[in-house]
Amino acid sequence: MKKTIVIIFICFLCPLTLWGQYLKETEPEPRGFRAITTADNMFSLWVDGFLHLDGGIFYLYYEDYDHIPNGGAVRNARLALKTEIANDWFGMLEVDFSNLKPRITEAYITYSGIKNLQVEAGHFEKLFSMEGAGLPREQAFLERPMVVEAMVPLDLLAFQVRTNQYWFMGALGVSFDKTGYLKQDSTVRTSFDARSVTAKAVAMPFVNRRDVGLHFGVAASYRFPVKDPLTEASPEIRYSARNVAFINRYQYLDTYVIRNIRDQLLLDGEFAAYFKGWRFQAEYIHNVINLTRPLSGTSGPVTQLHFNGWYAQTGILLFGGNHHYDTGSGLFLSPFRGRKWGDIELLARYDYMDLNFDPVKGGAAQNYTAGINYYVNDHVKLMVNYIYTDNDRYANGAGNFFIGHDAYGYPTTDYSQIVEPVKQAGVNYHSVSLRFELTF
Repeated sequence: MKKTIVIIFICFLCPLTLWGQYLKETEPEPRGFRAITTADNMFSLWVDGFLHLDGGIFYLYYEDYDHIPNGGAVRNARLALKTEIANDWFGMLEVDFSNLKPRITEAYITYSGIKNLQVEAGHFEKLFSMEGAGLPREQAFLERPMVVEAMVPLDLLAFQVRTNQYWFMGALGVSFDKTGYLKQDSTVRTSFDARSVTAKAVAMPFVNRRDVGLHFGVAASYRFPVKDPLTEASPEIRYSARNVAFINRYQYLDTYVIRNIRDQLLLDGEFAAYFKGWRFQAEYIHNVINLTRPLSGTSGPVTQLHFNGWYAQTGILLFGGNHHYDTGSGLFLSPFRGRKWGDIELLARYDYMDLNFDPVKGGAAQNYTAGINYYVNDHVKLMVNYIYTDNDRYANGAGNFFIGHDAYGYPTTDYSQIVEPVKQAGVNYHSVSLRFELTF
C-alpha cells in the first residue's frame, strides 16, 4: 500500500511544480446570474441552477422478461449559490431536490492565490474520469456510460490540488468516503470507512487553438478501506448498475456483496479530439480488487478480481457551431451555437462494462446509443436518445433488492421463499429517452 502511494506522488506531484510555463487565461464568470456585488468588488454572489425533466419508453423485449414500465421523472432539480471573495477564494453550495428531499451534490471551497495552483476542499466530483467529472447539464447524452456510473468515485469529501502548466494539467487529491452501510440506491457500496489517493495527468496539444485540440489523459485512484474498529472485520464492496436509460429501474448488472476487501486500484485512460463542430471522446477504466481471503474459483483460489469497461462517443454540430473544450478542467462544456435560433448536434456512442470475473458473475452489458441535441439558447436544451441494450446471461439482477415474489405475491429477497424466478436474465431491449433541460 505504501509503495503504491509513493509511486502516485512521485509520478504526479513532480509535474505539478516543475513542468512548463504557466499560461493564465482570463477566467469566465461562474454560470448563473450575479445577485450581489459589493462596491469594492471584493465579494460577489451568483445564483445558479438547472432542471431536467425525463421520459422514456421501452419496447421489443421478450414476453418472458419482467415488464419494463414506461414513465417520466425529474432527473435533476439543482439550485446552487456561488461566491467569489477577494478574487482568490471561490465557494459553491449545490443542492438537488429531485428525490423530494434535499441532497447536497457539491459543497466546496477553492483557493487560487498560490501561483500555478488551485487548492480545493469539500464535497465535489473529482477529475478522475473525463466523463464522470462533468456536470449533468454539460453531458452530451442523457446518462453517463455504465462503467462511469458504476466504478468512478464521485461526490466524495476530498482535498485536491490542481495546476495548469501551459499544455499540461495535473491533479492530486485525497478523499474520505464515509459510507458505514450498504445503500440500496448507490452503485458503489462499501462498509465502514475508506480512504483514497487519486492522481491525474492530462496533455493538451494545440492548447492555444480554439477550433482544434487533442486530449490525452491518464489517472489512478488507490482506495484502502478501513476495518471495522469493533470487530476487525474486513470491509465489503458491491457494484451494481442499471443500463443507461434512467427510467428503467432494474439493475441488471450486480456483483452482489464482495467480502474481505483489502484494497482497490482504479486505472483510467482517456482520449478526446475536436475540430470546430466535431468532437470525439473515449475512455477505458480498469478496476482491480485485492482480497484478504481467497474466493473459490473454477481454477483454484482467487485473491484478485478484475472488472473493466469502456466507451467511445462522437458528435457533430450541423449549423456552424463550435465545441467548447475547457483547458482548465480538461472537460467539454456546452458548445457555442452556430445560429441565432440555436444549433443541432447528432451523436453516437458505444459503451460496455464487464462485471464477470471468476467466481463473481455480475454480468456484462453493452449499449448502442444514437442521440440528437437541440441547443435552443443558453438556457434551454432538448435531448433525445435511442438506445439498444444487450445484456449477457449473467446480467440477471440476482443481487437486486427485488428479485422475486413470495407465495403471497409480495417482493422478497429471501431465496428460500421465492416462488417466481428472476426473469430478466440476458434481456435485450430498445428504448427512447427524452429530456427537457432548463438552466436558470
